[in-house]
Amino acid sequence: MRFAPEPMMLPLVLSLALSAPPEPLAFTVVGTGEGTLTGKLRTVSLTLGVEVATTNGPQTVPGLVALRKPDTALPPFPTGAHIITAVGDRVPGTVTGGDAKALFFAHATSDEKWSVALDAVAAVWLKPPAADTPPDPTKYTWLAGTPTRDALLYRNGDTVRGTLTGFTATGVKFIPDGGTARDVPLTDLAAIGFNPRFVRPRKPKGPYANLVLADGTRLNVSEIALKGNALVCKAVCGPAVEVPLTKLVALNVLQGSAVYLSDLKPKKTETTGFLGDGWAWAADRTVRGTPLLLQSNDGEETFDKGLGTHPKTVLTYDLAGKYSRFEAVVGLDAATGKRGRADVRIRVDGKELPLPELKTLAAGNAIPVQVDVRGAKELTLVIDFGPAGDVQADVNWGSARLVE
Repeated sequence: MRFAPEPMMLPLVLSLALSAPPEPLAFTVVGTGEGTLTGKLRTVSLTLGVEVATTNGPQTVPGLVALRKPDTALPPFPTGAHIITAVGDRVPGTVTGGDAKALFFAHATSDEKWSVALDAVAAVWLKPPAADTPPDPTKYTWLAGTPTRDALLYRNGDTVRGTLTGFTATGVKFIPDGGTARDVPLTDLAAIGFNPRFVRPRKPKGPYANLVLADGTRLNVSEIALKGNALVCKAVCGPAVEVPLTKLVALNVLQGSAVYLSDLKPKKTETTGFLGDGWAWAADRTVRGTPLLLQSNDGEETFDKGLGTHPKTVLTYDLAGKYSRFEAVVGLDAATGKRGRADVRIRVDGKELPLPELKTLAAGNAIPVQVDVRGAKELTLVIDFGPAGDVQADVNWGSARLVE
């Protein structure tokens, strides 16, 4: 016999369904141990590791290296109004004012209101930068000059160098070189660049994490804990923030159990040009100074950490037997390598590894590489000419790191 529910029961059932907390999202966790683990996060710690809920019960991943949301591409850097801090944060949003010591900022995709010390800010974009703008503020042509100064980039393209003494509710207080102090409305400006001499990157002494959010935000945090379906964090640049897991795409631990090659100086470097001078390798950028782009099944991805290389380049790193594995995602640059070819090889203590898919590297999805380096003294990356020489052969090494 079947019974229809009482009429008053339906609103109650609906109310309980709406008030029930959403299920936590699954993430792939990379630690110091072998393999990865995908599941719902139970605890997250920069020093103690991550506990993940699996079908076999809770499991702990020691030595947190990285988190990734499955089937989700790493988004590009913010392209609209945003701030860039001294430690490399890129946060989209709006400057809402400030004073002599800090600027006030509203994050674009949350209700967060931030106060960021002026000496922690490298640049502020009040309107979208041009597509060819270098990712590194120290490469901005309008900010460059001798001696170094703060600089205002007006919306009409004019640049004024001088000293910025603080923010007001609607603008900045600025003393131009050779001029008198004035208030400049934010509405007149496209960007503000801060004197690199006085920008102070205050990186933590211990492990900290770089968060990548779906809107392109890059945020470095020194403290992190899981609270429900959000990460509660202390940003290196100052504010306390709460990041919903729905917005988190990736988390990479820096100064922890992994060392990124871009933070190391090679023991030996060799470059040979195909017809002329060779190309210098680049840290966390392509050899052309652009963001590291690689293609994957999830789409085009923008990597924060990695190496930019071009044939012919040979990089040798001193391992001193301290690491267990080397890992990276290797491919031709998604923007400049659509028709390129390259011969890429990896050697450990002089012995070349059997990686045929790298020796015939062509446009398409990048190739994940994991190499056992336990007890090894040297790691050598060889980027050689392909069948067409070095044409469109920018080779990027996304998240190239040595794991303890």
